[in-house]
Amino acid sequence: MMTIHPLHIIPSLLMALSSLSAHAIYPDSLNQRMMQEEEQAFLENMKPGLQHIQMLAVRKAMQGDDSDLQQIRQSRNQVPALSEEVATFYPTPSICLFYTKKADNRKRPILLYLHGGGWCFGSINSCAKFCAAVALKSDCIVAALNYRLAPAHPFPAPIEDCKRAVAFLKKHANEWGGDSTDVSVGGDSAGGNLALATAVSVPGISKVIPIYPVTKLFTEQTSSWVKYGKGYGNDAELLEAFNEAYANHNEHNPLASVGLCSDGILKTLPPALFISAGHDILYDQTAALVKRLQHLNMPVSYRIYPTATHLFITVAGQPTAFKNAVRDVCMFLNGSN
Repeated sequence: MMTIHPLHIIPSLLMALSSLSAHAIYPDSLNQRMMQEEEQAFLENMKPGLQHIQMLAVRKAMQGDDSDLQQIRQSRNQVPALSEEVATFYPTPSICLFYTKKADNRKRPILLYLHGGGWCFGSINSCAKFCAAVALKSDCIVAALNYRLAPAHPFPAPIEDCKRAVAFLKKHANEWGGDSTDVSVGGDSAGGNLALATAVSVPGISKVIPIYPVTKLFTEQTSSWVKYGKGYGNDAELLEAFNEAYANHNEHNPLASVGLCSDGILKTLPPALFISAGHDILYDQTAALVKRLQHLNMPVSYRIYPTATHLFITVAGQPTAFKNAVRDVCMFLNGSN
Protein backbone atom coordinates (compact mmCIF):
# COMPACT_ATOMS: atom_id res chain seq x y z
CA MET A 1 0.00 0.00 0.00
CA MET A 2 2.87 2.35 0.69
CA THR A 3 6.62 2.83 0.49
CA ILE A 4 8.43 3.74 3.71
CA HIS A 5 11.77 5.46 3.29
CA PRO A 6 14.55 3.37 4.87
CA LEU A 7 16.15 5.01 7.88
CA HIS A 8 19.51 5.35 6.21
CA ILE A 9 18.16 7.74 3.57
CA ILE A 10 16.55 10.18 6.00
CA PRO A 11 19.40 12.69 5.43
CA SER A 12 18.79 12.64 1.65
CA LEU A 13 15.05 12.97 2.27
CA LEU A 14 15.73 16.04 4.38
CA MET A 15 17.85 17.53 1.62
CA ALA A 16 15.02 17.01 -0.87
CA LEU A 17 12.47 18.58 1.45
CA SER A 18 14.81 21.45 2.25
CA SER A 19 15.10 22.27 -1.44
CA LEU A 20 11.35 22.81 -1.45
CA SER A 21 11.07 24.68 1.84
CA ALA A 22 13.97 26.77 3.04
CA HIS A 23 14.04 27.96 6.62
CA ALA A 24 12.10 24.96 7.94
CA ILE A 25 12.92 23.14 11.17
CA TYR A 26 12.86 19.33 11.43
CA PRO A 27 12.67 16.94 14.40
CA ASP A 28 15.83 15.18 15.48
CA SER A 29 16.73 11.78 14.02
CA LEU A 30 15.26 9.82 16.94
CA ASN A 31 11.91 11.58 16.58
CA GLN A 32 11.96 10.97 12.84
CA ARG A 33 12.69 7.28 13.34
CA MET A 34 9.82 6.93 15.83
CA MET A 35 7.45 8.85 13.53
CA GLN A 36 8.42 6.60 10.64
CA GLU A 37 7.73 3.40 12.56
CA GLU A 38 4.42 4.75 13.86
CA GLU A 39 3.39 5.97 10.42
CA GLN A 40 3.99 2.54 8.90
CA ALA A 41 1.91 0.82 11.60
CA PHE A 42 -0.79 3.50 11.31
CA LEU A 43 -1.17 3.08 7.56
CA GLU A 44 -1.04 -0.70 7.72
CA ASN A 45 -3.84 -0.68 10.31
CA MET A 46 -6.16 1.57 8.32
CA LYS A 47 -9.37 -0.15 7.24
CA PRO A 48 -9.04 -1.15 3.57
CA GLY A 49 -11.19 1.02 1.33
CA LEU A 50 -12.14 3.39 4.18
CA GLN A 51 -11.34 6.57 2.27
CA HIS A 52 -13.22 5.35 -0.79
CA ILE A 53 -16.27 4.69 1.39
CA GLN A 54 -15.96 8.18 2.86
CA MET A 55 -15.66 9.69 -0.61
CA LEU A 56 -18.86 7.94 -1.74
CA ALA A 57 -20.66 9.17 1.38
CA VAL A 58 -19.63 12.78 0.70
CA ARG A 59 -20.70 12.60 -2.94
CA LYS A 60 -23.99 10.94 -1.97
CA ALA A 61 -24.61 13.80 0.45
CA MET A 62 -23.89 16.28 -2.32
CA GLN A 63 -26.78 14.65 -4.19
CA GLY A 64 -29.12 15.18 -1.22
CA ASP A 65 -28.79 11.95 0.77
CA ASP A 66 -26.57 12.42 3.82
CA SER A 67 -27.47 9.19 5.65
CA ASP A 68 -24.06 7.59 5.09
CA LEU A 69 -22.24 10.82 5.91
CA GLN A 70 -24.17 11.13 9.18
CA GLN A 71 -22.99 7.64 10.17
CA ILE A 72 -19.38 8.65 9.52
CA ARG A 73 -19.85 11.79 11.57
CA GLN A 74 -21.22 9.80 14.48
CA SER A 75 -18.34 7.33 14.33
CA ARG A 76 -15.84 10.21 14.57
CA ASN A 77 -17.69 11.98 17.37
CA GLN A 78 -16.75 9.82 20.34
CA VAL A 79 -16.03 11.55 23.64
CA PRO A 80 -12.34 10.94 24.48
CA ALA A 81 -10.76 10.49 27.88
CA LEU A 82 -8.85 13.62 28.89
CA SER A 83 -6.30 14.45 31.56
CA GLU A 84 -7.81 15.12 34.97
CA GLU A 85 -5.73 18.29 35.07
CA VAL A 86 -7.82 19.81 32.26
CA ALA A 87 -11.32 21.22 32.71
CA THR A 88 -13.88 21.80 29.97
CA PHE A 89 -16.75 24.24 29.73
CA TYR A 90 -19.32 24.98 27.02
CA PRO A 91 -20.17 28.70 27.02
CA THR A 92 -22.30 28.00 23.92
CA PRO A 93 -23.50 24.73 22.38
CA SER A 94 -20.89 25.05 19.61
CA ILE A 95 -17.82 26.17 21.61
CA CYS A 96 -15.91 24.13 24.19
CA LEU A 97 -13.21 25.71 26.35
CA PHE A 98 -10.25 23.62 27.50
CA TYR A 99 -8.13 25.01 30.35
CA THR A 100 -5.96 23.85 33.22
CA LYS A 101 -7.49 23.59 36.67
CA LYS A 102 -4.56 25.25 38.41
CA ALA A 103 -5.00 28.83 39.55
CA ASP A 104 -3.39 31.52 37.43
CA ASN A 105 -3.27 35.22 38.23
CA ARG A 106 -2.49 36.22 34.64
CA LYS A 107 -5.00 36.57 31.86
CA ARG A 108 -4.56 33.50 29.68
CA PRO A 109 -4.13 33.77 25.91
CA ILE A 110 -6.90 32.12 23.88
CA LEU A 111 -6.53 29.79 20.89
CA LEU A 112 -9.60 29.17 18.73
CA TYR A 113 -9.06 25.67 17.32
CA LEU A 114 -10.81 24.38 14.21
CA HIS A 115 -10.96 20.63 13.62
CA GLY A 116 -10.16 18.81 10.39
CA GLY A 117 -12.41 16.45 8.47
CA GLY A 118 -12.69 17.99 5.01
CA TRP A 119 -15.34 20.48 6.17
CA CYS A 120 -17.71 17.49 5.98
CA PHE A 121 -17.13 15.67 9.29
CA GLY A 122 -15.18 16.06 12.49
CA SER A 123 -16.20 17.77 15.71
CA ILE A 124 -15.01 19.18 19.01
CA ASN A 125 -14.63 15.60 20.22
CA SER A 126 -12.37 14.67 17.30
CA CYS A 127 -9.81 17.33 18.24
CA ALA A 128 -10.41 17.33 22.01
CA LYS A 129 -7.24 15.41 22.94
CA PHE A 130 -5.09 17.86 21.05
CA CYS A 131 -6.92 20.88 22.49
CA ALA A 132 -6.60 19.51 26.02
CA ALA A 133 -2.89 18.76 25.58
CA VAL A 134 -2.18 22.26 24.27
CA ALA A 135 -4.22 23.88 27.04
CA LEU A 136 -2.33 21.88 29.67
CA LYS A 137 1.19 22.47 28.36
CA SER A 138 0.77 26.08 27.25
CA ASP A 139 -1.50 27.22 30.10
CA CYS A 140 -3.69 28.88 27.50
CA ILE A 141 -7.42 28.61 27.00
CA VAL A 142 -8.17 26.53 23.90
CA ALA A 143 -11.62 27.03 22.42
CA ALA A 144 -12.73 24.31 20.00
CA LEU A 145 -15.56 25.11 17.60
CA ASN A 146 -18.25 22.98 16.01
CA TYR A 147 -18.62 24.99 12.81
CA ARG A 148 -21.36 24.10 10.35
CA LEU A 149 -20.43 21.32 7.93
CA ALA A 150 -20.60 20.88 4.18
CA PRO A 151 -22.20 19.97 1.89
CA ALA A 152 -25.33 21.33 3.60
CA HIS A 153 -23.36 24.39 4.74
CA PRO A 154 -20.67 25.11 2.13
CA PHE A 155 -18.37 28.10 1.74
CA PRO A 156 -18.56 30.68 3.25
CA ALA A 157 -20.79 29.41 6.12
CA PRO A 158 -17.97 27.80 8.16
CA ILE A 159 -15.85 30.96 7.88
CA GLU A 160 -18.78 33.03 9.14
CA ASP A 161 -19.04 30.67 12.13
CA CYS A 162 -15.33 31.16 12.83
CA LYS A 163 -15.64 34.93 12.65
CA ARG A 164 -18.56 34.90 15.07
CA ALA A 165 -16.60 32.64 17.41
CA VAL A 166 -13.67 35.09 17.47
CA ALA A 167 -16.03 37.95 18.29
CA PHE A 168 -17.67 35.90 21.06
CA LEU A 169 -14.32 34.91 22.58
CA LYS A 170 -13.09 38.49 22.61
CA LYS A 171 -16.32 39.74 24.16
CA HIS A 172 -16.42 37.17 26.98
CA ALA A 173 -12.72 36.41 27.54
CA ASN A 174 -12.53 38.23 30.87
CA GLU A 175 -15.32 36.05 32.28
CA TRP A 176 -13.04 32.98 32.00
CA GLY A 177 -9.75 34.63 32.91
CA GLY A 178 -8.82 34.98 29.26
CA ASP A 179 -7.05 37.82 27.49
CA SER A 180 -9.39 39.46 24.98
CA THR A 181 -6.39 41.14 23.32
CA ASP A 182 -4.56 37.84 22.70
CA VAL A 183 -6.78 35.58 20.59
CA SER A 184 -5.09 33.26 18.07
CA VAL A 185 -6.61 30.80 15.62
CA GLY A 186 -5.39 27.39 14.46
CA GLY A 187 -6.59 24.16 12.95
CA ASP A 188 -5.64 21.01 11.06
CA SER A 189 -6.31 20.19 7.40
CA ALA A 190 -9.68 21.78 6.55
CA GLY A 191 -9.45 23.50 9.93
CA GLY A 192 -6.07 24.91 8.93
CA ASN A 193 -7.71 26.33 5.83
CA LEU A 194 -10.41 27.96 7.96
CA ALA A 195 -7.79 29.30 10.37
CA LEU A 196 -6.00 31.08 7.54
CA ALA A 197 -9.25 32.41 6.07
CA THR A 198 -10.30 33.68 9.49
CA ALA A 199 -6.93 35.31 10.14
CA VAL A 200 -7.14 37.37 6.93
CA SER A 201 -10.81 38.22 7.56
CA VAL A 202 -10.73 39.35 11.18
CA PRO A 203 -8.42 42.14 12.33
CA GLY A 204 -6.55 41.74 15.58
CA ILE A 205 -5.81 37.99 15.48
CA SER A 206 -2.58 37.45 17.45
CA LYS A 207 -1.22 34.34 15.72
CA VAL A 208 -2.31 31.71 13.20
CA ILE A 209 -1.39 28.02 13.36
CA PRO A 210 -2.25 25.97 10.25
CA ILE A 211 -1.37 22.27 10.56
CA TYR A 212 -1.13 20.43 7.20
CA PRO A 213 -3.72 22.88 5.80
CA VAL A 214 -5.65 22.73 2.54
CA THR A 215 -4.64 25.87 0.67
CA LYS A 216 -6.11 25.18 -2.79
CA LEU A 217 -9.52 23.63 -3.41
CA PHE A 218 -8.65 22.32 -6.84
CA THR A 219 -6.32 19.66 -8.19
CA GLU A 220 -2.71 20.51 -8.99
CA GLN A 221 -0.55 17.58 -10.02
CA THR A 222 2.34 18.46 -7.73
CA SER A 223 4.95 15.94 -6.61
CA SER A 224 3.27 15.33 -3.25
CA TRP A 225 -0.16 15.06 -4.86
CA VAL A 226 1.07 12.32 -7.18
CA LYS A 227 3.27 10.49 -4.67
CA TYR A 228 0.96 10.56 -1.64
CA GLY A 229 -2.43 10.70 -3.34
CA LYS A 230 -3.35 7.15 -2.33
CA GLY A 231 -2.61 5.13 0.78
CA TYR A 232 -1.28 7.93 2.99
CA GLY A 233 -4.29 8.96 5.05
CA ASN A 234 -5.75 11.55 2.65
CA ASP A 235 -6.51 10.03 -0.74
CA ALA A 236 -6.89 12.33 -3.73
CA GLU A 237 -10.39 11.12 -4.57
CA LEU A 238 -11.59 11.92 -1.04
CA LEU A 239 -9.85 15.29 -0.95
CA GLU A 240 -11.41 16.22 -4.29
CA ALA A 241 -14.87 15.31 -2.94
CA PHE A 242 -14.23 17.40 0.18
CA ASN A 243 -13.09 20.34 -1.91
CA GLU A 244 -16.14 20.22 -4.17
CA ALA A 245 -18.55 19.82 -1.26
CA TYR A 246 -17.12 22.81 0.58
CA ALA A 247 -16.23 25.15 -2.29
CA ASN A 248 -19.62 24.86 -3.99
CA HIS A 249 -18.11 26.30 -7.21
CA ASN A 250 -16.09 28.92 -5.32
CA GLU A 251 -12.79 27.03 -5.50
CA HIS A 252 -10.91 30.05 -6.86
CA ASN A 253 -12.17 32.48 -4.23
CA PRO A 254 -9.12 33.47 -2.16
CA LEU A 255 -11.00 32.90 1.11
CA ALA A 256 -11.68 29.32 0.00
CA SER A 257 -8.33 28.68 -1.68
CA VAL A 258 -6.17 30.77 0.63
CA GLY A 259 -3.11 29.92 -1.46
CA LEU A 260 -4.57 32.29 -4.07
CA CYS A 261 -4.61 35.29 -1.74
CA SER A 262 -2.81 38.32 -3.12
CA ASP A 263 0.45 39.48 -1.58
CA GLY A 264 -1.46 42.39 -0.08
CA ILE A 265 -3.87 40.08 1.71
CA LEU A 266 -1.10 37.75 2.87
CA LYS A 267 0.67 40.74 4.40
CA THR A 268 -2.29 41.13 6.78
CA LEU A 269 -1.59 37.73 8.36
CA PRO A 270 -0.34 37.71 11.94
CA PRO A 271 2.76 35.68 12.89
CA ALA A 272 2.23 32.13 11.63
CA LEU A 273 3.35 28.63 12.54
CA PHE A 274 2.89 26.03 9.80
CA ILE A 275 3.30 22.31 10.53
CA SER A 276 3.58 19.77 7.71
CA ALA A 277 3.82 16.00 7.42
CA GLY A 278 6.41 14.98 4.83
CA HIS A 279 4.29 12.08 3.52
CA ASP A 280 1.15 14.08 2.79
CA ILE A 281 -0.70 14.96 -0.40
CA LEU A 282 -0.95 18.53 0.93
CA TYR A 283 2.77 18.97 1.57
CA ASP A 284 3.53 20.95 -1.59
CA GLN A 285 0.55 23.27 -1.06
CA THR A 286 1.84 24.27 2.36
CA ALA A 287 5.45 24.59 1.21
CA ALA A 288 4.41 26.93 -1.61
CA LEU A 289 2.42 29.20 0.71
CA VAL A 290 5.20 29.29 3.29
CA LYS A 291 7.69 30.25 0.58
CA ARG A 292 5.46 33.14 -0.48
CA LEU A 293 5.25 34.38 3.09
CA GLN A 294 9.02 34.08 3.51
CA HIS A 295 9.59 36.07 0.31
CA LEU A 296 7.25 38.74 1.69
CA ASN A 297 9.40 38.83 4.84
CA MET A 298 6.42 37.85 6.97
CA PRO A 299 6.96 36.37 10.45
CA VAL A 300 6.50 32.66 9.71
CA SER A 301 7.80 29.55 11.44
CA TYR A 302 7.76 26.21 9.63
CA ARG A 303 7.99 22.75 11.16
CA ILE A 304 8.22 19.65 8.96
CA TYR A 305 7.85 16.09 10.26
CA PRO A 306 9.40 14.30 7.26
CA THR A 307 8.39 10.75 8.21
CA ALA A 308 4.80 11.43 9.34
CA THR A 309 1.59 11.43 7.35
CA HIS A 310 -1.80 13.17 7.46
CA LEU A 311 -4.32 12.79 10.33
CA PHE A 312 -1.93 12.70 13.31
CA ILE A 313 -3.82 15.48 15.12
CA THR A 314 -7.30 13.94 15.14
CA VAL A 315 -6.80 10.20 14.53
CA ALA A 316 -4.81 8.10 17.01
CA GLY A 317 -1.80 6.15 15.82
CA GLN A 318 1.06 8.62 15.35
CA PRO A 319 1.78 9.68 18.95
CA THR A 320 5.26 11.08 18.32
CA ALA A 321 4.04 13.45 15.62
CA PHE A 322 1.13 14.39 17.89
CA LYS A 323 3.46 15.16 20.82
CA ASN A 324 5.82 17.14 18.62
CA ALA A 325 2.91 19.21 17.33
CA VAL A 326 1.72 19.89 20.89
CA ARG A 327 5.22 21.01 21.85
CA ASP A 328 5.71 23.19 18.78
CA VAL A 329 2.29 24.84 19.10
CA CYS A 330 2.79 25.54 22.80
CA MET A 331 6.22 27.04 22.22
CA PHE A 332 4.81 29.27 19.50
CA LEU A 333 1.87 30.40 21.64
CA ASN A 334 4.25 31.23 24.46
CA GLY A 335 6.62 33.13 22.19
CA SER A 336 9.49 30.62 22.40
CA ASN A 337 10.02 30.08 18.66
